Amino acid sequence: MIRRAAYTLVLLFCAHDAFGASPPPADGGRSFHVRDYGAVPDGKTPSGAAIRAAIRAAMAAAETADASVEVVLEAGTYLVRHENPRGYCFPIYQAANLTVRGAGETTKIVITDPAAGGFLLGVCRQVTIADLAVDYDPVPFCQGTIQAVDVEGGSFDLKVEEGYPTPDAQNFADAHQTHGKWGMIIDPGTRRIRPGTPDHIMTPRWELCEGRVWRFFTANEHHRRNLAHMQVGDAYVHLARGHGSAVLAQGCDGIRIDNLTVHASPGLAVGLVGNRGEIVVRGLQVRFAPDTARLLTTNADGVHCQQNRDGPMIEDCLFEGMADDAINIYAPPNVLREIRAPNQWLVSSGCIILPGDRLQVLDPQTGRVRGEVRAVAGTVEQRTFLLTLDKPVEGAVAGEDHRAADTLYNLDACGAGFRIRRNHMRGNRRYGCLLRAGGGLVEDNIFEDTTGAGVVLTNEPDWPEGPMPWGITIRGNRFLRGGTCLGYADSPQGAALSVRATRLGHRLAEVEAIHDVIIENNEFQDRAGTVLFLGGASKVVVNNNRMIAAAGAELRRNGPAIRIECSSRVSLSDNVVSDPRAGTTAAVEIAPNVAQGERGIRISGLDTTLGAQTHAIDDRRAAP
Repeated sequence: MIRRAAYTLVLLFCAHDAFGASPPPADGGRSFHVRDYGAVPDGKTPSGAAIRAAIRAAMAAAETADASVEVVLEAGTYLVRHENPRGYCFPIYQAANLTVRGAGETTKIVITDPAAGGFLLGVCRQVTIADLAVDYDPVPFCQGTIQAVDVEGGSFDLKVEEGYPTPDAQNFADAHQTHGKWGMIIDPGTRRIRPGTPDHIMTPRWELCEGRVWRFFTANEHHRRNLAHMQVGDAYVHLARGHGSAVLAQGCDGIRIDNLTVHASPGLAVGLVGNRGEIVVRGLQVRFAPDTARLLTTNADGVHCQQNRDGPMIEDCLFEGMADDAINIYAPPNVLREIRAPNQWLVSSGCIILPGDRLQVLDPQTGRVRGEVRAVAGTVEQRTFLLTLDKPVEGAVAGEDHRAADTLYNLDACGAGFRIRRNHMRGNRRYGCLLRAGGGLVEDNIFEDTTGAGVVLTNEPDWPEGPMPWGITIRGNRFLRGGTCLGYADSPQGAALSVRATRLGHRLAEVEAIHDVIIENNEFQDRAGTVLFLGGASKVVVNNNRMIAAAGAELRRNGPAIRIECSSRVSLSDNVVSDPRAGTTAAVEIAPNVAQGERGIRISGLDTTLGAQTHAIDDRRAAP
């Protein structure tokens, strides 16, 4: 995961006017070819300044003529750098009706500073990045082979492979603290985290041994113990997670990312923060650079969506080899600092709040949603917001931070209404889709060998991020294998598809807070543990899904195919569970805290093929 981007209070409350209706672009658009400004796509000539000059000329023409403009990059390789340290190569602010377009993957932008970002789009209107590839040289990570392991001492030696940077480079020292300095044990044959190993090892400190051999030291006792899973000869990649992304759009009205290929990034492939209007990511390819033996693509998420006012449409994309989630949708909270009157609250500035916004009030101690209010008005007060609400909320608690106080999640700025269709997520660390929003659709995707879940519907009060999801349909997807690593998949709630309301301490919520979820016509094959987990949910329909595994398929953990806890009004109908493996304990396991009778769960048409000692239904509730 990646920490939230910062916003100034001026932007937060002045954004209301900026989000007004946009005039349609005028006819008569113009093209600006970067070659005319001195860019040379020979893979040798620095061309960043020339491309920036073409972009500035196009923006000026669009402003003067109120016309659509296009910056054209012909086929070839363009070497680029940023103008300022730790900056973006192409900062584009307040552009309108602008397209930056290449000739497809044959147009490659190679960034020569591994800490820099690619395109930064700030407060733009109707901007498109299309038909080009982004790569780094040097890449923002190092990889090599484990030479020695000292579990007791909490260290290991890594020989860095020729052609990759060594960790004395400045971007490794400057990587995020504490979530930017770590690595993974990789199977070089599959270029995926080796099954049975931790999905990350934190190593905030290292020193040179000799030549290209470096000694890395673990962060704490947990990661020291995890070294017991490391072996001499293992392939290992150590990343330097930084601030830069291949593309980052902030505060824009109308964004399109079409047919972009990203081979590497110090952070995200695509970041979408605080945008509104049409938000489309189509044909994004986050994948290994051809003709390389790289063990990593991006150091963070594929598409990271934070506090967007319209749900993103993410379609026909490929995600592989990333150090984090393929797709992540959420909003940060506003912490309730002071209750000045029943309908007048002072809150922190974590998320944009505009007049009329709906706010979900969460008690993080229990995971219960106390209610929903609407912001009638708001003013800035010493880096906080003083809100006037349409009604009071009974029992609300104020405090200093997200652990002591109630938190507010903006339902109108969380990416609700998202559409995720026909994407392929394979071999990335953690999740395929991490969804903390509502009113969304996940349809016809493939989730292949994700170390954690393929899809997670949850809130995360410890991080903190939210809101509590609602009204999501997950339909027609294929979940292939996965869950073989230690970490996000080996807990009792780890599953290929997880619906889990949480409270502080990463514990299951005490109430049924996630609601109105449809899970239908999906296929799950050879999962290394539980297939479907439902916890803290109500009004969930699980219909016509196939959960199958071959007798010889890998299974490290014992457990049921479907586990249900602390839930009600769950309907399971016409599902197939075919899993003869010895580790499968039941087709459906119902925990004691599930509501009794049909108020809790209704099961019909369950078709099972299981081992001789395996229950079709393991109902652990006490007899009524």
